Amino acid sequence: MNPLTLSYNRHAYLIECLAQRGDPLAASEHFALYQLESVDPELEPELVLVHHFAAWAIDNNVGYFVANELLPLLGTDRQADFEHLVGAIVRSTDQSEQRAWWRFYDNTLAALARVSDTVGHDFIAPFGAIYRQVMQLTLGHSLLDAGTCFGFLPLLFARSDLLFDLCDGSEKLTRIVGCDLDYALIRLANGYAAGRQFSHVSFAVADILAADSARLGTFDTVTAIHLLEHLPPAQTWLAVEQLWQRTNQRLIISVPLEETPDPRFGHLQVFDQERLLALGRELSPHCRYFEFHGGWLLVDK
Repeated sequence: MNPLTLSYNRHAYLIECLAQRGDPLAASEHFALYQLESVDPELEPELVLVHHFAAWAIDNNVGYFVANELLPLLGTDRQADFEHLVGAIVRSTDQSEQRAWWRFYDNTLAALARVSDTVGHDFIAPFGAIYRQVMQLTLGHSLLDAGTCFGFLPLLFARSDLLFDLCDGSEKLTRIVGCDLDYALIRLANGYAAGRQFSHVSFAVADILAADSARLGTFDTVTAIHLLEHLPPAQTWLAVEQLWQRTNQRLIISVPLEETPDPRFGHLQVFDQERLLALGRELSPHCRYFEFHGGWLLVDK
């Protein structure tokens, strides 16, 4: 799903001209879809996506509105469409792609640091609460965040100016690494970290299912926050075993509690207390389960 994406704040004149040609095919609070006819009769009409996000609103909640407003308008629930649309919306907000993505990171990190443990119906509030919980559970002086995606958790640890009211985790961690299979995401996170001069956080492309993940080394705390649900069930134990090999003190696993896997985000399996504890007991007798914005498994050496 690759519609031409326009930001009203940048392309108001074009959008007004488009609207004069006809009503949108579909619309919601934040989005409108138009069909743009070509002057060449051999070319099919092009789908145009218009969004109304201001620069201050470009943060990870764009994904929430894509998932809950835009994908239904488009009649799709594919993860590939979700990821493409989020990226297209962010990039459309500025002629400089770097500036657009850095604004996305700045806004998201500031919003994540502001939230408390209250329940929110978006992406920022629950993950802000989840990341606070991780910070309170972290042990030692080094951390690996596996399946880091945009790298928000490692970057929050590195943003000591944002964390004064959370915990002292940012002060005690001297080595912070995020890893993910997606090269584009790792490039974005590394570029932002370097640009903001965060010296003790870095990001690496790594497959936790592969033996070469050993090159990452070991860490006092290893986190897998909303990672396991993205794996095929047959690969779950291998992933947990590999994460355990990277762990010196504590492995922290958090998963959503769903009745069925959500295809919009690439979820392939679901977990409950019994299944998580069974994984933990295979690793160590020192494991416990609790629920907070999903299910959690803590496993200690």
